[in-house]
Amino acid sequence: MVTEAGFGADLGAEKFLDIKCRKSDLKPSCVVIVATIRALKMHGGVAKDDLKNENVGALKKGLVNLERHVENVKKFGLPVAIAVNHFIKDTDDEVKALVDFCKKLGIKASLCTHWANGGEGTKELASHVADLCEKKKNKFKFLYESKTPLFKKIETIAKEIYRADEVIADTKIRVQLKSFEEAGYGELPICVAKTQYSFSTDPNLKGAPTGHSLPIREIRLSSGAEFIVVVCGAIMTMPGLPRVPAADSIKLNKKGEIEGLF
Repeated sequence: MVTEAGFGADLGAEKFLDIKCRKSDLKPSCVVIVATIRALKMHGGVAKDDLKNENVGALKKGLVNLERHVENVKKFGLPVAIAVNHFIKDTDDEVKALVDFCKKLGIKASLCTHWANGGEGTKELASHVADLCEKKKNKFKFLYESKTPLFKKIETIAKEIYRADEVIADTKIRVQLKSFEEAGYGELPICVAKTQYSFSTDPNLKGAPTGHSLPIREIRLSSGAEFIVVVCGAIMTMPGLPRVPAADSIKLNKKGEIEGLF
């Protein structure tokens, strides 16, 4: 089975591995990190409007971001493959720089052209992933233990995944965490809500920053879902579905055409 856990491996993958796998007893065999040359150039300092132009130098500078994601995933004991989501403006030199960099890390990067070529464009990736799953022994482990105190769990994520030096939490936050533990929720996993554009809480801090702080704005107990939500920085959490979801009005008409999308 293949599942998608997006918004960056520091967020989606960490939550999937530390929360979902813990609750469901899933033991993943492999992780595929999807990378785009455009995003890596942005992490190398290129403005959004200039991403369509070749810039191998900026790409190489931004590759530290991909390297950090690889390091983070390996902390869970899982083998890693890189899927290069190809855009038509990506140049051969840029692709070569990315593939060569991954090779130096001891990881295979597969160029994926599925947008243009459908399934044929991802055969190499699929074959490599199947190979990793069959040949690599599963050494999956969680980042923290369930019995670890709540604040220590937050610190572990902040320091190990985001590479923050400290977690900033006022007395009110710390008292709330203690009250959660006293109420019997101390073994719940942590679900951090922060920007997906940076390892830090500052969306403008690109690359692979270190030495920053993780400020906690608020914490929420999701007792039904069984995790603690930790809201950091200026992020806005996703709203829930409306009472009547849009899917209710989407259908196929008698001609086989989709109606109700807009």
